[in-house]
Amino acid sequence: MVELLKILAVAIVTVFAHMLVKQTKPEIAMIISIAGSVLIIVMAVDALNSVISSFYQIFETTGVDTTLLTPLFKIIAIGYITEFGANICLDAGASSVADKVLFAGKLIILLVALPIVTTVIDMVVALL
Repeated sequence: MVELLKILAVAIVTVFAHMLVKQTKPEIAMIISIAGSVLIIVMAVDALNSVISSFYQIFETTGVDTTLLTPLFKIIAIGYITEFGANICLDAGASSVADKVLFAGKLIILLVALPIVTTVIDMVVALL
């Protein structure tokens, strides 16, 4: 809860600084937004440790191969990074570029997900 309040404080300061600078120096306002966003992401990454350990515990309890966690975490990271990049493009007014970033992210997620799909198919075939 305290971490969320810290993140919200950084977000509010970032938004106010962006609004104050935007009229006179829009390029500096963009840098402020990106810097604030990166700081928020770094602060939020600390929460990942508990999420990762929970996933490992679930996989070990169910007996599912833990090597599937690597592509799963990669997919999640690609999704968040893609959204972050697309939002930066949208903030800069480049919606067409944002669409391409989202499309590329989806393709990369599909590529990374192939080992998971293969494993699931193998598990289904083994059950038959």
